[in-house]
Amino acid sequence: MTASVDGRNRLYLHVGVPKSGTTFLQRALLRNQDGLRDAGFLYPGADHEEMFRAAMDVRSSYETWGRKPEDVAGAWQRLCTQARAFDGTSIISHEILGAASPEQAAAALEELAGLEVHVVVTARDLGRQVTAAWQEAVKNGSTTSFGKFRDRQMAEIEAGRITGWFWRSQCVPDVLERWSSVVPVERVHVIPCPPPDADPLELWRRFASVVGFDPDLFDPIAPKPSSNESLGVVQVALLRGVNLALDGRLVQPAYGRVVKRYFAQQLLSAHRSRRPTYPADMYDALHTLAQTWIRQIETTGYPVHGDLQELMPLAPATDAGPIDEVDPAEELQTATAVIADLLVEIAELRGHLRAARRAAAADRAPGLIRRVAARFR
Repeated sequence: MTASVDGRNRLYLHVGVPKSGTTFLQRALLRNQDGLRDAGFLYPGADHEEMFRAAMDVRSSYETWGRKPEDVAGAWQRLCTQARAFDGTSIISHEILGAASPEQAAAALEELAGLEVHVVVTARDLGRQVTAAWQEAVKNGSTTSFGKFRDRQMAEIEAGRITGWFWRSQCVPDVLERWSSVVPVERVHVIPCPPPDADPLELWRRFASVVGFDPDLFDPIAPKPSSNESLGVVQVALLRGVNLALDGRLVQPAYGRVVKRYFAQQLLSAHRSRRPTYPADMYDALHTLAQTWIRQIETTGYPVHGDLQELMPLAPATDAGPIDEVDPAEELQTATAVIADLLVEIAELRGHLRAARRAAAADRAPGLIRRVAARFR
């Protein structure tokens, strides 16, 4: 279905929450952009960066990501203009929209006048979210240990005031409430993320069932991994050490390009160690909080696509060691291997640059330079 009962075209606005399969869904939508359009579904914009700029424009969060006002000005309006002009169903997705204030949400909706707007919130169990969000913070430059992060979240839970940056994005009832202040409750959809042992395509199917396209017509899996790969505890420890050594010498957006997307998600993710598992002493608090959230979602009456019980945290493995305690020898071994990988990359890049200089006279340098630059995107 591409239009509402009254004939208006629809737009599905996916607002997160972060670390709930958002990167997977966004990459799948972008990968199938042409096929979806042929089927009557528009995923506007040329790339993920365009969607990101639009979300920063809504949130006025450009400084956080090292941008200037002019870098994002009008980006949201441009996406919305494409959606309004499209005769069918449009999809916009970015996870930082989940933390939008009611005022920011209302301003965003003004640009979508004339469309029937639905909001989609994907959500995952808190046991996985606390470690994933902490790791994502480290990937974005944080040097905070998991122990300190854990203490901060537990203190807020015990005080009954979950208002910090983690909860601003991750408190699902609050995200739903803020967006349902501008969109009717019956058009604010909740998609619980399947458990870790589920079919990896189940989230794609649930998302498709909300938006209205046939998931089997499209291949959501790229030939190469394109999701935001999780790191093991050794790799996160090494990245935290690098952040400390950088001491602010690389800031956004350069940090995101070089450290997060290249060093962490390409080089470090190729090395394996045990996955971060939240500690057992958080289980009772997270379990109780998840139960409360489920009751709130059910009571309010948001449409749910999946099983809300999947938001309950799984009991952590009893034999999992503390996240912040890693074997120094294993960390040194990983660091040595990654340095070797970097040296190989440097040698290859120097070779490309020499070739570019030789080709300059023949006016072939631009293409070579683009290929070199592509390594750091």
